[in-house]
Order: sequence, then C-alpha cells, then structure tokens
Amino acid sequence: MYIHFLGTGSAYPGETRDNTSLNISNNGYHVLVDVSGNPCKKLKQLKIGLDEVDAVIFTHFHIDHIYGLPSLLWGMWLEHRKESLTIYVDSRNEEKLNEWLQTMNVKEWGIEFPIHIVTFQGDKTGQILKEKDLEISCFPAIHSVPTIGLEIRSKDKIIVYSGDSEINAHIQSYNGIDVLIHEATSARTSARYHSSLEGISKAYNMERIGEVVAVHLSDNEPYEEVLATLPRGKFTVAEDLMTIKI
Repeated sequence: MYIHFLGTGSAYPGETRDNTSLNISNNGYHVLVDVSGNPCKKLKQLKIGLDEVDAVIFTHFHIDHIYGLPSLLWGMWLEHRKESLTIYVDSRNEEKLNEWLQTMNVKEWGIEFPIHIVTFQGDKTGQILKEKDLEISCFPAIHSVPTIGLEIRSKDKIIVYSGDSEINAHIQSYNGIDVLIHEATSARTSARYHSSLEGISKAYNMERIGEVVAVHLSDNEPYEEVLATLPRGKFTVAEDLMTIKI
C-alpha cells in the first residue's frame, strides 16, 4: 500500500504547500481523501491516471478540503472517463455535497461516467468501504463542524488519519498503529479544534505507534525545532508529493 500526500498544508494559505489531501493506493485501487489544490496535476505527477481513481472520501466540508472537486471532475470529463466514481460522504454533509454538485452544474456537462454518492454515519465508528484487502473505517473527530478520522487497514497494517482534529481519545485507544498521519496546524501551541506537533508527541503512547507523519501544516511554524527534541526517525513532517510505502 502507498500513501501519496497530494497536499500537506493547513487552511492558512501556504507558500509551498497545497491544502491537505491524500491518495491511498492499494493493488491498483485508488482512493482520494479530500480534494484540494490542483488534484489532476498532482495525480499525474504521481503517475496516477484520472481514470484510475476509484473513490473519494470527504472527511468534512470546510472549503480547503473540498474545493478541488470541480477541477477533478472537470478533468475526468475532459479525458472522457467512462468508469464510475464513488464519493463517500458523511450523512450529515450529504445535502451540502448535492448542493455543491448542483452549483457546478455537473449534470449539464455531459459527463459519461456515473457518480455514485454513498453515505456513512460519521458520528459513529464504522466501515466506509472494503475492497479486496483494503478496509477503510471512520471515527468521529473533534472539530468545529462534523468531521471524521480514518482507520485504514491492509493485511496486517494499520494506518490512522486524524482528520482535522484536536487530540482524540479514539486514537489513544489503539494497542498498535503502524503509521499515524496526524494534523499539526502548529508546532507547539494547539489552537482550538486543531493539534500541535509537540502536543501529539505528549498525548499518545509512542511505544504503540511505529511512525507519525504530520500534515495540515502552517507556514512560519518551528516544526524543525520541535522535531529536534523528538525521537529520531519517529516523526516526519510531510511534504507535498511525498509517498510512503506501508
């Protein structure tokens, strides 16, 4: 399994980072987690065709996590995609997604591929999708709007993505996590509904976590200073277009 970091920035406009979004690739199955920046460009740079993306999962409906959807669908349409696309959305945000698609006038483009909208209950822990040996489940995250984190399993590996969230007791409950992808809007001081790199290191039992990858990063934060105080090799500050193999 590969995790591709299409963007790694926070909601604050960044000089070198697009807003945070991920692509999960497992045995030819590709899932986007949120859609920001220029998704078509980023996918092509990662050698993932627009006809290869199978699904999109939205963690929440803040604009920095959804604004790339028009560009993604437009690019798929221009390349004459035929394969269906499934969009997974929290039932609490289903109406907003439909409004977003209507505002884009997607049905008037002449899109040749079906768009299937599948809802899940983001206020509870539960499975979103299962595709061969890839299973993705959600859990509630702590944010200003309905938001989820994700548990991603493939064979014997567990990856947890915090979503936009404060430190989350659900993440603390795991006996073992291979890779924790956690938002760190700041380096030291945690803002409400968000986390800091230093706070992550103190809140979770690092003996149970193989690696921490920080995303949702802000400019002019002393991440490198904090990294220097943390166990070597345990923490990584992600960069756009970075890929990790799990």
